[in-house]
Amino acid sequence: MAPMMPLIPGRCVNCGDRQEYDVCTNCGLSREEDKQVHDELRFMVSPEHTLFETARIANRAGRRLMALKLCTAAAAFNEQGKGDAARALRIWILAAIGDQGSALEDSKAWVESTTAPPAVAWASYGQQLQHGAFPGAAADAYHKALKLDARQFTIRARRAQLLMQLTREGQALDETIKVLEHGSGEETAIKIAISVAEDLCDRFEQQLRDDEIERLIDYGGVHVEFSAKLLGHRARLAAVNGDASGAKRDLKKARKLDPELDIYERVERAIKPTRTSWWRW
Repeated sequence: MAPMMPLIPGRCVNCGDRQEYDVCTNCGLSREEDKQVHDELRFMVSPEHTLFETARIANRAGRRLMALKLCTAAAAFNEQGKGDAARALRIWILAAIGDQGSALEDSKAWVESTTAPPAVAWASYGQQLQHGAFPGAAADAYHKALKLDARQFTIRARRAQLLMQLTREGQALDETIKVLEHGSGEETAIKIAISVAEDLCDRFEQQLRDDEIERLIDYGGVHVEFSAKLLGHRARLAAVNGDASGAKRDLKKARKLDPELDIYERVERAIKPTRTSWWRW
């Protein structure tokens, strides 16, 4: 049986239904039989590993139902203190097999049925809310996760994405800067943050807020060199500030990364402004 129902303390691990007098009202297993079944599943995958470890092995092998069973048991029994990691994997697998509804319900049950939900619980809930197209609630869940663990840079970058959708550019800017400034080595987080930074620069240019573009690019540091659009914005700022050589240098770098972007035309106009007088100076 696939344990699709939310993982609630005291419920049957095998199927997720209610237990009465230590016996499941649905599948009929006692608590002891429940543990025995999952230990047998663990033995089938890898006898020398724990429930959580065998869940990961099964998941990597593409045996998603087996992995779901094993990580559900690992989460319910909190084997070797890996309950939180197992619960997060369980939610991820539910989403991966296409049951977004169960993944969202389980992540919601996790934060609502726990006295002090850990950061990973809020992060999992936020991720499922984001997949379910609830950007405001997802941003709030990510915020709660970050309050408990500020160094979750991928979560911070995803929150910046959501804040952009909600047209909360100021908050998106702050989150993006934190990722670009402190998240080096976090490849996924940096990639998302660069994408958000590009969108922010486009929006700030439309709003004539070059000061915010300059601030973002300054904090972007070495990461700017890997984005054609950010290099284009830096080139435009250089041209506007009279640094034609710097603008041309960044424009050349940008074109090597992406030969065709709309911003290049604006950079060239800023380098060679249209003459409004016949006087050479």
